[in-house]
Amino acid sequence: MQEMRYTEKQIMCGMYVCWCDAMGTETRFDADTQVYQYMKSENLWNDTDLADVFYRFERQFGFESTLDEWIRELEIKGPFTLEEWERDVAPRFTFGVIARYIQKKAINTVSFQPVTVMNRECGPAGVFYGLQQVATSTAEAWRAPCRFAPSTRILGVLRGSRLDRFWDELHWRTEQKVPQISRTWDVLIAAGCLVAGGATLIAIPSSFATGNAVYAAALFVYLLAFWILSSAYQYYSDPLPPELQTFRDLALFIADLDCDAVRPLQTDLLCKGEEESS
Repeated sequence: MQEMRYTEKQIMCGMYVCWCDAMGTETRFDADTQVYQYMKSENLWNDTDLADVFYRFERQFGFESTLDEWIRELEIKGPFTLEEWERDVAPRFTFGVIARYIQKKAINTVSFQPVTVMNRECGPAGVFYGLQQVATSTAEAWRAPCRFAPSTRILGVLRGSRLDRFWDELHWRTEQKVPQISRTWDVLIAAGCLVAGGATLIAIPSSFATGNAVYAAALFVYLLAFWILSSAYQYYSDPLPPELQTFRDLALFIADLDCDAVRPLQTDLLCKGEEESS
């Protein structure tokens, strides 16, 4: 069986998701963006270890590479003076160069290719099998089986962190055309995290200064209660769009997208109608 490779568009989207998670910035970049200039403008260059960034990309796309291989392939092996770096190296060290190296190394293990159903190629069915692959890889990370039918409700199989991981992967694989999910009270959870941080800065020094452990105990109770409530909220809330409640809904939606993940698919409209009526 021929190995599948990610397209550059898919990789750029996956890199962006990984980058936002690692760097805490949502500033966009494209294939022509110079890494050095971008990181300097975001005040990231001096505090960032590129080896850690490369490792995160490896985990995101499921491949392994040594740091020496990264440096050699990206042509950033020094030593360089600052003048040499800015003049000769930085202009060619772009996010596109990183994406093309990842494209050489990473194998796309998820297929949205059409499958044959009753002697007819069916795009939505192929996407459904791809959804099973993504869900299974998510389940393996949690050491739990993941089996479902097209009519199965998504929340009946995936909730909480597993749902978030599953949806995040679909989001970047479809070039961010699968809508992101959000929970109504996410802003309150974020506010609770800020309160927890502030309380920690106050309670711990106060306990040491007064010799009274009640401040630390109160902080512990708050953190425990906050963790229980936020975990329960994440698990039991329904962040899915109303039109995407089952895996069939999701398969039909993705099969209709204009993106590299499904572009080779020639969706059979009759097959799609059969899927909707079944």
